[in-house]
Amino acid sequence: MSTRLAALVGLVGLLAGCAPGFSVYDKPGMTYADWRRDDAECRQGARRDGDIDQDAYARCMRERGYRLRGE
Repeated sequence: MSTRLAALVGLVGLLAGCAPGFSVYDKPGMTYADWRRDDAECRQGARRDGDIDQDAYARCMRERGYRLRGE
């Protein structure tokens, strides 16, 4: 894991722990590029009338092996 990616993951983890109601999807061994691709595809698939169906997005991310962290 690159230093920048490790710093980004650490920062997101820190923010998730400090910010109430903030969660992040995490998947062991993922790269930032992998996460960005999966996030974009799940958001696109969950789009309903211009909004994001949060349940559909969460289901898509879980199906790809992500777990919600920080709730």
